[in-house]
Amino acid sequence: MNTGDLVKRRAQHLVIADDRDAITTWEEHVRADRLPERRVVHVERQADHPVERQAQWDELSGSVLDAGSESLSLLTVSALSHAHAAAIARHQYAVHHAAVRMVEVIDSHMERGGSGWAAIRITDGGSDGELYGDYEQAFTAQQRPEEYTYVPVSPQYPWTPRVCEDYLEAMTHLRHGCMVYGRPTCR
Repeated sequence: MNTGDLVKRRAQHLVIADDRDAITTWEEHVRADRLPERRVVHVERQADHPVERQAQWDELSGSVLDAGSESLSLLTVSALSHAHAAAIARHQYAVHHAAVRMVEVIDSHMERGGSGWAAIRITDGGSDGELYGDYEQAFTAQQRPEEYTYVPVSPQYPWTPRVCEDYLEAMTHLRHGCMVYGRPTCR
């Protein structure tokens, strides 16, 4: 056996995911650290040959369509293994929903004409609902300030879902201590 065969290499994986919202009540929706969860139904490594790859894609996308569920989707994920691909797919979904929630928090303050600082939970993009006069007030108002990030709320600072997604991802890596020279080392 060639020892090169034992080395894991990044490859494209096809993931069938069920994005049906696991949250059923409003209380669950507003609870800290609670986000809808993506359920991974199937993972397989994408074929290397283009003809096989297309046949594989056609078969899996056909299966998703035949299932008739709007919550199923077929994704392509670059990963080291099947388990890694599933974890990445789940993580991407959670970060996306946290970013959407963060935008909702900021937009709700902006709609009321508010300007100041919001304390945003890094894990889920939620907030304590308050708008503070400055960073220090927002920081000291939290029981666990390390679980939050503090952002300015003002028309001068537009927060789009993509900006929030990148920001929360960076704050997660910073919180875990896996940022080196501004880049995550834990991927």
